[in-house]
Amino acid sequence: TAMAPELIELMSELNSSLYANPSSLHSQGSKSRKALESARKQIASFINAEPEEIIFTSNATEANNSVFKSFDYDLIITSPTEHVSVIEPAKATAKPVIWLNVDNEGFIDLEELRTHLEANQAKKILLSIMHGNNEIGTLQDIAAIGKLKAQFPNVIFHSDCVQTFAKHSIDVKACNLDLISVSAHKVHAPKGVGFLYFNSRLKDQLATNPLIIGSSQEFKLRGGTENLIGIVLFAKALELKDNNRTKELHQYFIDKLQSNPTLVLNGPKDLSKRVLGNINLSLTHSGFQREEILLQLDLRGIAVATGSACSSSNGSSMIQISYVLRACRIPDEIASKAIRISLSQYNTKEEIDYFFTKLNEI
Repeated sequence: TAMAPELIELMSELNSSLYANPSSLHSQGSKSRKALESARKQIASFINAEPEEIIFTSNATEANNSVFKSFDYDLIITSPTEHVSVIEPAKATAKPVIWLNVDNEGFIDLEELRTHLEANQAKKILLSIMHGNNEIGTLQDIAAIGKLKAQFPNVIFHSDCVQTFAKHSIDVKACNLDLISVSAHKVHAPKGVGFLYFNSRLKDQLATNPLIIGSSQEFKLRGGTENLIGIVLFAKALELKDNNRTKELHQYFIDKLQSNPTLVLNGPKDLSKRVLGNINLSLTHSGFQREEILLQLDLRGIAVATGSACSSSNGSSMIQISYVLRACRIPDEIASKAIRISLSQYNTKEEIDYFFTKLNEI
């Protein structure tokens, strides 16, 4: 994701005027502290949280890892379509993990979740369900999950909200969310900044196992000098968001996609249940596999992704199949030709037209 042009210019100004350490006691340090806390307050307001419930991190991967390392639980319940920064830390805990099933659009089954919660009421459970899938754009109903979670006081509810923060509504109180992870660069702010939201009732647990020890920043919960410029630009990026523009481009792309029967849309077909700007499609009539399609588009000046991949044996050959698509039981002949396109407010309809022209060439 490119930085917002407005922020690139502002970054230069801030590096000259806002250089002091926020922990310093002199006037320049106080100026930096004021900017830091103003940004914290603005970001917290986006999710209906209190400023003191926001810890700034280097990215959401750090925040996700911290969730699994800092809190007290006996059992993990999650899905096989989570980001790898949830899947790998979950495995590394050596705690029991229940992997929920997902349907062919990536949605979990709330009744299956209820069954597992009821069967494990005597245990302390960490429930981690991402709000929006990074590959196929599935928007889980975190409000419904939160309503179910409220019936089980032994559950800590975490959500990876990297793909949805500032694109879709997130109210941590209304959704009974205890923890969420976010990265700044997904909203056109600089890379190297993120945050962990934690419900204040969990502060004692977090204080016992802070994210980083060695100094007193971030309420003594995550030591190290804050990335002040990145944090201030993160808050500023929220003022520049134009979701209506992205929504218009998303619909324009889908309309063109649906006119071509050789292209298959993976993930939710209903755009209201899909991450804004996310498209995952398979070129079913192409002789190319997904990595080859990516390279062919790249040669034509178009950057797309293949998402996370793992090796899967198919007879004597090895093909790259996304673990997300495999969990959704998408047939290999479709999954092996899948690419992910990401749109933002800074794209244009002309670029979308160019994409389809070059796709037809391929």
